[in-house]
Amino acid sequence: MTKFLITCDPGLEDIAEMEIKENFPNAKVSKFFNFQGKLLVEIDGNYEKFFTLHSIHHIIKLKKEFYLEKPTIEEIKKALEKIDIEEMENAETFRVTSQRYGNHEFTSIDMQKIGGEVFLEKYKKKVSLKNFDLNIRFDLIGNFGYVGIQLTKDSLYKRFKKVFHHTAAIKSTLAYGMIRLANIKDGESFLDPMCGSGTIALEAASLYKNRIKIFAGDINEDYVEKARENARVNGLEEFIEFKPMDATKLEEYFTSIDKIVTNPPYGVKIAKRKDLKGFYWKFLESVSKVLSKEGRAVIINLRADMFRNIILRLKTFKIVHERVVESGGIFPHIFVLERIQ
Repeated sequence: MTKFLITCDPGLEDIAEMEIKENFPNAKVSKFFNFQGKLLVEIDGNYEKFFTLHSIHHIIKLKKEFYLEKPTIEEIKKALEKIDIEEMENAETFRVTSQRYGNHEFTSIDMQKIGGEVFLEKYKKKVSLKNFDLNIRFDLIGNFGYVGIQLTKDSLYKRFKKVFHHTAAIKSTLAYGMIRLANIKDGESFLDPMCGSGTIALEAASLYKNRIKIFAGDINEDYVEKARENARVNGLEEFIEFKPMDATKLEEYFTSIDKIVTNPPYGVKIAKRKDLKGFYWKFLESVSKVLSKEGRAVIINLRADMFRNIILRLKTFKIVHERVVESGGIFPHIFVLERIQ
């Protein structure tokens, strides 16, 4: 079996594992040293389907694992000199990317430098930090060394073309995780009432096409048009109905929605002066008026204590699931809500 180190959004490892096993039924998936956002995956056969997954960022094909009794730069050099990288034969340029975890008398940059020197001497290929054909990954976790080939240049979350990038947009991988938590069924209606650049709606459309009815809107009409354009350049416009809307007055646009998945303002990058508490209250009140009896709302929010308190005081929803994820260096909570029957 071939081993891969797969990276994903910290806090969504179970979602990534689920998608991997759906596409590779015989895969062995385990935690990688209990690191968040990293999975060790073993599969047989072709791995190209990894590149179609919605939950992962990077794919690293592991070539060699080794143990150093006492990690030093000299011992690292000796270990790397014994490793063959067959892919280097067909590459003109390469780079080495390294990361170190634990207490060592050297830095990740030192590791990167010695790795570059070893493979430059061995294969006589040019080093290029930007225009490289091959990215050799060399990581050290305590005394354990891992060498592999990073198969992805850009993170797979960048799968959508964007003519407009909203400053507070979430990654498509995070949108995918939220959509999975919504437990969507064919024939249902789906809404993101604060769509920004449209990431959540684009993700839903790429997954379900016309199997569900997708609505997306924003109080900012310019955002709505730009999100529509993002859908158009990705060939997904026909699957999404865009319209300007006020997320605190959803009952003016809809009588019933089965699944609501959205990323409201955190009050960090935008909406600093808004009355977030009042806004969240009105938004959740409006959701309670349109969410279907068996419906579900999945909402990501950085103001977790405030948001949770409003939910409890409204007494119209129960929190069926809550988790913390990492997104751009901050740690918002994902809330999964259902009606109190």
